[in-house]
Amino acid sequence: MKIHYYFDWFNNPMPEQLVKLLLNDISERKSLVFIGSEPSNYEFNAEQVGIAKDKWLDPAGVNFEEYHLIDYCIAKEEAHKLLKDASAIFLLGGHAALQKAFLNEYDLPKAINESKASVIMGVSAGAMNMSAKWISSKHLPNSRRYTTGESKVYDGLGIDNFALEAHIEFDNVGLIQNELFSLSQNIDVYATDYDSVIRVNDGKVEFFGNVYLISDSNIVKMQATN
Repeated sequence: MKIHYYFDWFNNPMPEQLVKLLLNDISERKSLVFIGSEPSNYEFNAEQVGIAKDKWLDPAGVNFEEYHLIDYCIAKEEAHKLLKDASAIFLLGGHAALQKAFLNEYDLPKAINESKASVIMGVSAGAMNMSAKWISSKHLPNSRRYTTGESKVYDGLGIDNFALEAHIEFDNVGLIQNELFSLSQNIDVYATDYDSVIRVNDGKVEFFGNVYLISDSNIVKMQATN
């Protein structure tokens, strides 16, 4: 049974409580495999790896013997082998729509599901792609729209049966009332703020930082896990 972590974004060091959980959940830390969000933008993916490794994981003592990055630099077959043998998997942030297309192109959902990894993590766009649904919204600026054109609901990997909106902006009435409320009629939507995390272990959902549930057009702030 894999444990799932949905990270929003860390502007500060990882909370001590979260670090303890990660160290316990990833008992074997041999190989961490990152999945890029812009498969042909190698420099960007490397920058995202640097942030995750050097600013978040390493300072917390969550260290691995090997680190690998999956993008177009490696072949599909090698990507599957890396995922099969991974101790943990980390979907990087950036461009959610491009990452979603790459996951499908390389048939990575199947490889992730069959991996022996004990933990699957995602941050920002990567966390959204772990969820069942996410929205590319016309009510967000281009830098946060994840794609271009009109608003669209995307299917994520469906690792857990909820939708996710990262970096929630409650003053964005168009996004909240026109899109997230509509989506929440069909599936629960979790909205996360910076420095917040959702952890799912065997169906049990835990919250760290500011996480909100949008369900049937109602918004409730979730109680943080002690």
